[in-house]
Amino acid sequence: MIKLASKKTLSSLVEEAAVKLSETLALLGGPVGPTPAEIRGDPGTAVSALSSASEAQDGALCFAIKKEFFLEARDKGAAAIVLSADLLAEVEADLGRPGQPIDRGGKTEPTLVVFPEPRLLFSVVLGLVGPGFSPPWAVNEPYFKDRASCLLGEGVTFGPNSYVGAGVSVGRDSRIGPGVFLDDGVSVGRDCVIHPGAVLRYGVRVGDRCQIHANSVIGEDGFGYNQVPSPATGRLIHFKNPHLGGVVIGDDVEIGALTAIDRGLVADTVIGRGTKIDNLVQIGHNCQIGADCVVVSQVGAAGHSQVGDRAFLLGQCGLSHGAKVGPDAIISGQSGVLGQVPAGRNVWTGTPVKPQREEYAAQIMVKNDLPKWRAFLKLFLKGQSWEQIRAAMGAEPRPSERPKG
Repeated sequence: MIKLASKKTLSSLVEEAAVKLSETLALLGGPVGPTPAEIRGDPGTAVSALSSASEAQDGALCFAIKKEFFLEARDKGAAAIVLSADLLAEVEADLGRPGQPIDRGGKTEPTLVVFPEPRLLFSVVLGLVGPGFSPPWAVNEPYFKDRASCLLGEGVTFGPNSYVGAGVSVGRDSRIGPGVFLDDGVSVGRDCVIHPGAVLRYGVRVGDRCQIHANSVIGEDGFGYNQVPSPATGRLIHFKNPHLGGVVIGDDVEIGALTAIDRGLVADTVIGRGTKIDNLVQIGHNCQIGADCVVVSQVGAAGHSQVGDRAFLLGQCGLSHGAKVGPDAIISGQSGVLGQVPAGRNVWTGTPVKPQREEYAAQIMVKNDLPKWRAFLKLFLKGQSWEQIRAAMGAEPRPSERPKG
């Protein structure tokens, strides 16, 4: 539960959130204009906290995407609930009139905020009331290798123990956290946040409004070697390929904690505009990740992998060297892409990946049908008659075999 510093009316929160959402979407190239949110009940409902349905109490604003979440928040006395019109229609039979006492210890029905995407509106409200960054980020001078060669925009702030190499540029209002390492020639756009301990190696270029979370390493050497046999010594020598390319990160990209993105061999590794990368992800050298993709925790993309725009790579899936995922494709968790996946909003699963329906059908066959075929084959090899095999397999007797009378 998040306590508000002071109570706010529901209408003011919703109005402020709608404006902020509209401005943010316009900045990101989305729809322009306020998204309508309908308040059913008292617009002056006082909100003193934001909470999940399970922690709801008097004064709390919650959101619900399922009927059980709505009922839980309502029964625990939430002051207001954000929900979609579809969910409202589903639960309307359970509602009294908003603001009227009901038989739950004198509690009143919550005020309802009807919005197409409840989680989205709630997220915007969270951003409006959440705490800012700690003051030390704004009062410490970093160590400069060559201050005169750097270009820093207005309002750039640094945390303690940060390092700035020669020829670094940082756009206005960007925040560089404690212990961040910006190598020679690194470029960071405006309104970025580089969180504590992140490392950006030489030649990394970061667009505007990006976030790179704690202890991520961007632009470290790629993993590539030439194998040279040495028969005289019985060794296989791994001769390193130096990687001198860079990493280019588009605008509005977010990169989670402890993620590693390797530099290219001679060309750049590229992360497209608006892509969101989770914690503990490995992106290999020369990978090309498209715009507006989602890459979930523990994904591993081998060198030269290509991922089209708006594709989703779910947790622990892997892309082999040079694998290609088409635009809009969804690779389910723990799947392996060994070749190419075509474009289209379809789910692919398994190793190697195949359409989800085909993979599930194959799994059902292996689990249910394969043991029967194995038993059949054993009986067949023993030379059993068809009647004996049928009986052993539990088949219904043929009409001619059924006892008479």
